[in-house]
Amino acid sequence: MPPVDPGAIRCLGILAGSGALPRSVAEACAGRGVDVFVVDLGGAAGGWIAGFTHERVALGQVGRVMALLSREGCEAVTMAGGVVRPPLSSLRFDRQGLALLPRLARLFRQGDDGLLSGVADIFEEHGFPVIGPDAFLPRAIAPAGSIVGTVSDTNEIETARAILDALSAFDIGQAVVVAQGRCLAVEAAEGTGAMLDRVAALRAATGETGGVLVKMPKRGQDARIDRPAIGPDTVRAAAAAGLDGIAVEAGGVFMLDDARLRRLAVETGLFLHGFEP
Repeated sequence: MPPVDPGAIRCLGILAGSGALPRSVAEACAGRGVDVFVVDLGGAAGGWIAGFTHERVALGQVGRVMALLSREGCEAVTMAGGVVRPPLSSLRFDRQGLALLPRLARLFRQGDDGLLSGVADIFEEHGFPVIGPDAFLPRAIAPAGSIVGTVSDTNEIETARAILDALSAFDIGQAVVVAQGRCLAVEAAEGTGAMLDRVAALRAATGETGGVLVKMPKRGQDARIDRPAIGPDTVRAAAAAGLDGIAVEAGGVFMLDDARLRRLAVETGLFLHGFEP
């Protein structure tokens, strides 16, 4: 599809999963006078959608989603938030979903980035350009350099980046924890919070502290979807895991609820750092 100017959009459809990102997009758009229609994917979005025009849609109801977006006059969509990836056999497909089943079955055999990128292509083929959430939250993107505090060990960050670079080809995750040159955990399907919980449990058994959480996009990742994010909950979980700080790729990671995130980092003694791509 030809490029769409996000600033010219009058009505945006938000395909919303869990977490703070879809709400942040909705509130930013509403603040600019852009109409918002939220598609709550399988009930993942949460109670905040009550403040916006919305519909809850079961995963697999592709035709219903398209019809709702058309009904509301959506000129483009953005995909934001987490959705637990169900088995293909558990989805309740409508007629249009069934027509797309062979294609969706192929997508489900790929990693998360491949699946979401393929789903974005389907929306674009049906006349709904897919725009990354960063177009609506430019001030929420992590800056370069020291954000809070001072990095304790740049070697840990470089080791973590090398691990994530190597894993990018396998479409596994966007975060890793490294301490003293040792990889303690790699994010997979469970998400960053659950990964940090695993590190906290490991630390409880050993009494060790230190290390860094590093988050960055996968190399070659589709810019329309799945940009990594940190927020206050990330800081709390990193502190509970005994880490020294969090480093993220500047320009590539969302910092949600930025003021509270920075305040919590100061309170917990964690550094926040943005490294150059």
